[in-house]
Amino acid sequence: MKTIVLACGSGIATSTAVAKKVSDLLDENGYAGQYKIVQCAIAEAKANCEKGADLLIATTVEPEGLPCPYVNGVPFLTSVGKALAEQQVLEVMAR
Repeated sequence: MKTIVLACGSGIATSTAVAKKVSDLLDENGYAGQYKIVQCAIAEAKANCEKGADLLIATTVEPEGLPCPYVNGVPFLTSVGKALAEQQVLEVMAR
């Protein structure tokens, strides 16, 4: 079971929109039931990664000193660069 942390400024608005898109991506690629998504504010993201998360997707700048991989979540909102972001998420899931 992979843990994916989704973070935005407050942990409510844009992370919720991205969570739906990431869930759809993972389910469509055969990962249904193999992940859990934790939403939080960006200020809590590093602590969530330190608890053993496998990936951080954030709609903000990457926090310093992350112990887990980071994927920019903005492409899930704008579609600009979305294919690369999706590829990065799927690569983490394949590990």
